[in-house]
Amino acid sequence: MELVQHIGLTEVGRYRVEESSADRLQELIRDKWSGLRHEGHAADHPIELLRSPAADGEGGTVEFIEVFRWKSEQDRDYARTSPTVVAFEQNLAKLRAQPHASQYSNVVRGFSRDFPNVGGMELLRGVCSCLLDVDGFVQKFPMSVKNGVVLMHRSPGEDFDGDGRREMHLTIMYHGGEMVIGGLGPIRVEQNFDLPNDGIVKSRGIGGHDFPATAIWRVHWRIRTPLGRVVTDPEIPLVFGPSSVGHYPPVGTEFHSTTGPVDLLLEDGMIKVGTLTPGELTAFDIVSTKDDEINSDYLNPPAPDLIEALVSRIGVD
Repeated sequence: MELVQHIGLTEVGRYRVEESSADRLQELIRDKWSGLRHEGHAADHPIELLRSPAADGEGGTVEFIEVFRWKSEQDRDYARTSPTVVAFEQNLAKLRAQPHASQYSNVVRGFSRDFPNVGGMELLRGVCSCLLDVDGFVQKFPMSVKNGVVLMHRSPGEDFDGDGRREMHLTIMYHGGEMVIGGLGPIRVEQNFDLPNDGIVKSRGIGGHDFPATAIWRVHWRIRTPLGRVVTDPEIPLVFGPSSVGHYPPVGTEFHSTTGPVDLLLEDGMIKVGTLTPGELTAFDIVSTKDDEINSDYLNPPAPDLIEALVSRIGVD
């Protein structure tokens, strides 16, 4: 198998095989990726496998294109000696397949200068940081949840408040992440489903493109701890932003919080057990997106106070 210079973690493999062996090759490629995932070498992105019809009619050659991502450079290099890969290459030789593989830089996402004209669901990965104080356990602990996920609904771009500048409303359906804190133990940060968790992106121009724009998020958290379930003060949303956004989706944009310390309350009895100072929220990858098939009348319109919260922070009429 010919390999080009290692310049990234995304790998594209091309295979040609006689039509009579095509189904077996397809099975082998799936088994290789599954084995690498089991060993922890391949990333969690599903394999993409493209298959051509037989060339020159029945009995010709079939071409496969395989796309997947390594978990790290070390995993990619180590996997070359793994039994999974060795067995795969031996089976390829038996099929008389003609393999070629290349490494590419990580996937470069497409970005838009305008809000989408149709709503949809987005699954993102991100990181969130804050400063945590829990009475008798930790003080000013720099908590950083780096394995967070966010499932949200985005509205179509629309001028909701009639000022000539379009907005895009974001409803958080679910977000959460986990970590272990020394002195306290394992915790899981999730949204408080009993309270609003949303965001809005507002264009700074009239006419032309929607971006650049300004955005904020506001969330309420429920944290699972060894002490029990703890919530942030229900009266004070955690606000991240306003931040300048140059494109959609807002991958890579850092949202610094404008909210000071808020009380942490033990949910059973609403007794104060500490404070939390939100820091920064960043989405670093968009995992999947799916446009709505029908207009979502219940999720598209933002709450009036959400636009007011944004406008009050950016000082526009």
